[in-house]
Amino acid sequence: MKLYVLDLGKMYLDESALVAGIHGGSLRNQNPAAQWVDIPVQAALVETAGGLVLYDTGCNLREAFTPDGEDTPSPFEGTEEMLVTAQLKRLGFTPDDVKYVVMSHLHCDHAGYLYLFRNAEIIAADKEFSQAMRLYGLRGFGPGPYKYADFDAFLKENLRWRLIPDDVREHEILPGVTAVNFGTGHTFALTGLCVELADAGNFLFTADALYRSENLGPPIRIPGLIFDSAAYVKSAEFIAAYAKAKNATILFGHDKHQFATLKKAPDFYA
Repeated sequence: MKLYVLDLGKMYLDESALVAGIHGGSLRNQNPAAQWVDIPVQAALVETAGGLVLYDTGCNLREAFTPDGEDTPSPFEGTEEMLVTAQLKRLGFTPDDVKYVVMSHLHCDHAGYLYLFRNAEIIAADKEFSQAMRLYGLRGFGPGPYKYADFDAFLKENLRWRLIPDDVREHEILPGVTAVNFGTGHTFALTGLCVELADAGNFLFTADALYRSENLGPPIRIPGLIFDSAAYVKSAEFIAAYAKAKNATILFGHDKHQFATLKKAPDFYA
């Protein structure tokens, strides 16, 4: 079994969205400046004897930053060569070769190219799917990270979904590859991926359930962009306990410093 980490570009945003209050004021510094930072956009591909498993699909180029474009709190920067399709091609695959796609959640930097995986079974948390679809149907997305164009595209393709119920914590996809229901926090519900490798050990991908190592702490620090802060803390505690039980390395969703240390495709862990 091989695990590839895919570098799919980067986004920019106010750092307080990642860790709430990170630049909080004080008596002597009552109006600290916001910090504009870049964060990696990533996905993972697991190559197994039972088929390919993809975790997330990256951000669509339509969200890319242009100097004269619409103002946005989180522009995307990437090239055609960094998209998930190009990453797969570099490894000798196409979207049609992928058997399973595990969606951490349906925000634009994770679901941008989901519609391309017509042959795959799409695995996601039931609550994330149903609540996001409710907002979509009610035209309630607003300017946030769910994008109508993403939902329009994957609904048009009539994708095959397998939804993880709220009360199911683990869904084994293939031996050594498990979707993990982290529950509510960053969004309605977020799904992680645990990959157990013979030599490199075990890895637990958290996506936005934990943006960066600072979120896990200790103490646990919530992000500024969040759906339910109390549930977020419970989810973080669950992740820490789960990773300990599995002896797994936690891979944070947008941790620039950790990401720089990881092997990137075409290199792999095995």
